[in-house]
Amino acid sequence: MYLLSWSLSFFLPGCSKDDHTSIPQQDNQSSSVSNDTVPNSPEETTPPVPTTTSDTMNYSQYVKKTWMKKDENSSSLKEKVYFSISKIENGKITGKLSVVSFDQTDQTLPFFESDFKGTINEAIAECHYNDSKGNNGKLELVFKNHNKMETTITIIDKSTTTIQPPEGSFEFSPENIKNIKYFRPIESQSFTVNLNSWGNVQFVSGTLETGNHIPTVFYLTNQEGDILYDFVNVTNFPYSVDVKAVSFKDVNKDGLKDIIIIVVDNYNGSNGHIANVYLQKTDGSFTNDYKLNEEINHSGNNLDVKSITNYLSQKFQ
Repeated sequence: MYLLSWSLSFFLPGCSKDDHTSIPQQDNQSSSVSNDTVPNSPEETTPPVPTTTSDTMNYSQYVKKTWMKKDENSSSLKEKVYFSISKIENGKITGKLSVVSFDQTDQTLPFFESDFKGTINEAIAECHYNDSKGNNGKLELVFKNHNKMETTITIIDKSTTTIQPPEGSFEFSPENIKNIKYFRPIESQSFTVNLNSWGNVQFVSGTLETGNHIPTVFYLTNQEGDILYDFVNVTNFPYSVDVKAVSFKDVNKDGLKDIIIIVVDNYNGSNGHIANVYLQKTDGSFTNDYKLNEEINHSGNNLDVKSITNYLSQKFQ
């Protein structure tokens, strides 16, 4: 993962075909999207749910955004520290704290990801985080304004199998896609879509063009470009692939829209198709079922969205 600076205006209204809503195609890639994508229509927009808390502050502006630790010299960063708040209601707060390492010299420790929960009062949240690997600690969030939060991280116990968040007090602000350096959007594979509790959001496909090995990245953002969800922890595509298709369908029939992505692996001229399915959970996060992906790809039903959905309809009866 990389921290980056980019300025680009996108998500312009595109032509509609077969009830599809997409960004105008400007990449030489095959485009495919399910008819679950929606136009920017006021009557179809899901209104935000009012937040009820123990004080009078409106916390809805802080929920479902990626809050990133700010650093004086971002070019020398070796890790990305961020958190997201999934819910604030009746004086209770829940969310997720994450750390992703950029240190190419140490690939032994996987990323850090822990759920946190706590109580909130007078614009201060006192939280505790823990995970199954043995990490636990305290997290204090001070809500200063809609573009700034002060966060104090205290480690109580730490696992030797993951990287660790930094200890101390830090400033966090919403991560915006315009600030991601080396990011180039794949406009033909970026769409406006209604994803259940997310409402109408932008699904953004892109690449980080920093060298010979080019990773493909995916985000959910709002209209202003604030990142609501980063798929960095659930994607496992090889470097330097072409995104062939993106589709939004409830493949496991649980009432939540899932995401199907097909890429073509052009590395060493193999031109092999690879499909991944990201299953949406009730809290709005996504999981990548690696076993399910292997089944789809080994079966040969990975060349197009229709083949994948037909295969999965038999599996999830």
